[in-house]
Amino acid sequence: MYIFLAGSILLASIIGLFWLKDELESPLLARIAYSEITARLALAGAAISAIGLLLMIGEFMERWTG
Repeated sequence: MYIFLAGSILLASIIGLFWLKDELESPLLARIAYSEITARLALAGAAISAIGLLLMIGEFMERWTG
């Protein structure tokens, strides 16, 4: 579950960055938001969330089937 939460927090922070960029209309935030590292972090966050979700489903199935 912690892996899923870590990925979700990473994705939420990137979404927050885009929201803040739109609210403040800052060129610096726009450069950061549209940078390659932000895209890589978003991909990593999605992958971490997916792995965490699969691990949670696997644990649930293990407990359910006994």
